[in-house]
Amino acid sequence: MNTYKPLTKAEEQVMQVLWRLGKGFLKDILDETPEPKPHSNTIATLLKILVEKGYVQYEVQGRNNFYQPRISKTEYGKRSVNQLVKGYFEGSPAKLISQFVSDNKLSLEELEALLQQIRSSRNDSL
Repeated sequence: MNTYKPLTKAEEQVMQVLWRLGKGFLKDILDETPEPKPHSNTIATLLKILVEKGYVQYEVQGRNNFYQPRISKTEYGKRSVNQLVKGYFEGSPAKLISQFVSDNKLSLEELEALLQQIRSSRNDSL
């Protein structure tokens, strides 16, 4: 499954809870949802949408559904960053980093660590 539809803010909040839990029933997810908690029907509807979008799977256990993520938080993060770069930085990761530098969001030490990581990764692939 290569293409995922983007998540709404509400869907992403449910996914954050599910990633934290690893798996769980509706009640578990609702219990872990930060205040102000939406109604359980709202969470159930969001879970149904997440299943339809391919982010969540479930199995029926008795009268309840037992939910778990189909995509890891790390994988979702990678896809989100790639979409961000593609949509706002002309597909150039360097332009994203440049924006962080311009906004003083990266320290010199962090930039040096990134450069070292790039050098190390290039040496590993040779």
